[in-house]
Amino acid sequence: MIRAGDFLIHAARFSLDRLDWMVGDMRRRLCLGLLPCLPFLARRELQGLTRFLAYAEPLMRRLIVLLAAELGALQTYPSTAHGTPAPKRATGPVATPRLFPSAYFRLTEAEPGKTRRTPPPKRFRTGPRIRLLDEETPVDLSEYRAEPFDILPAARQVRRFLALEHAMDNLPRYVEAMRRLMGQAIPILTRVLPPAFSRLPVTRAEETALIELHDVAVRECPDTS
Repeated sequence: MIRAGDFLIHAARFSLDRLDWMVGDMRRRLCLGLLPCLPFLARRELQGLTRFLAYAEPLMRRLIVLLAAELGALQTYPSTAHGTPAPKRATGPVATPRLFPSAYFRLTEAEPGKTRRTPPPKRFRTGPRIRLLDEETPVDLSEYRAEPFDILPAARQVRRFLALEHAMDNLPRYVEAMRRLMGQAIPILTRVLPPAFSRLPVTRAEETALIELHDVAVRECPDTS
């Protein structure tokens, strides 16, 4: 259980209310309507959304951890013997896949340096390319100067934002899922402070509160290192 002073309790409540307001404000700024379909954004808007996600996602995870730790971890039981038959699935009409499936917020974080990313292919530039008039030449964005109003693909960032919004709207479900994770003694949060917690426009007072929230959340998570 969390044993902290009134400062941490009020800081967590204020951070949750403020994050809820920021999510709603970001939705209005992105002009997201009833259909969660926004595959492209201007470069300036995409940069703002990326910076917001770098701050909001780790904060949301730590707030969920604090809420789950206040209720206590749920004990998990080992699976039954191999001879136990699996329960039969209920037969019925096959559900039609949704056009816009819901995005779910990820509760665990990957350790720095352990995230697998496919490196971009190597490109060797020795000069201007030869353009043939009878062949369609692909557009190379590196040949153009980056402008703030360039239209860029943003489906991945928008989906992350929708997942964050889903966690905010269904907080009790995520708290219960976090309690199950805490009962399994698996790594949930990184021990390193997220860079966005100490980067502008975060003030000194906000940085102090975020550091304390991070320290308590990490302490409540099981250490499997």
